[in-house]
Amino acid sequence: MAFVPDLDTLESSSLNEETLYGPNCLCPQKKPRLDLEVTSPGVDIQVTVTKGHLSRTFRQAAVLVAAVTKLLKQPSHNDFADSDLGSFLDDIFEPVSFQCIKGSYTRAPVFRYTRSQSFDILDIDHKCFVLESPTQLVALHLQGPSAGRKVKLDIALYRPRSSQGGPGSGRVPVALGIKGYQLYMSCVMSDTKPVLQLEEADIRRDIESVELTRFIFYRLDSPAEGTTRFESAAYPGWFICTSLQPRQPVGITNTPDQVNIATYELSGR
Repeated sequence: MAFVPDLDTLESSSLNEETLYGPNCLCPQKKPRLDLEVTSPGVDIQVTVTKGHLSRTFRQAAVLVAAVTKLLKQPSHNDFADSDLGSFLDDIFEPVSFQCIKGSYTRAPVFRYTRSQSFDILDIDHKCFVLESPTQLVALHLQGPSAGRKVKLDIALYRPRSSQGGPGSGRVPVALGIKGYQLYMSCVMSDTKPVLQLEEADIRRDIESVELTRFIFYRLDSPAEGTTRFESAAYPGWFICTSLQPRQPVGITNTPDQVNIATYELSGR
């Protein structure tokens, strides 16, 4: 621990005899060559600042602070200006250099992938989903041989990072893919409102980018009715919907089951 002389020690020391405390011992040492020396008139304390090869240590700073404290107690302390103390401190304290160290860490995924399941899907008007073009999903009634045109949903299940969703809350995060294709439904902003589209992707993995939240929907099950809804995670309050009219694109709405259908039945695996 550094030795800090008290004021009584300083008062009886030989600071005014041009000595100061050395960096590595507790005894006064002969003062090296002086580059700056300031004496306050009428005060029996002389503050000296040395330059050269003398090590700048905490002990020297402590000696200076103690000396200045005694100086300020003298009646004539007004002769000692703030600029005088600033010049002393500039000579005693070495500049501190900082090294910027760049680091990285692994953030918990926004959604953690668990498994996938396949389901047939019908809206409550018994319309099936049909892939009419590589990027267009429509809902229509199918009977007889045409029933083979319906698509199955490949539903990827996720576990959320927060408590916003999960099996116990009835809000299960899922991604809705078209079985047999690398196509997934996504909710994106177009002009002034969200729209539903199909994107080619493989997201059967942890979702660590907020940007990929467009693929996530909350599956809202109603066990009593045996039905479910799909709410966009990127745009809360917007639900996947079908039209009351057949052969219309599957879309998204913020007024579910009013002028559209947003309630579905899932079956099979």
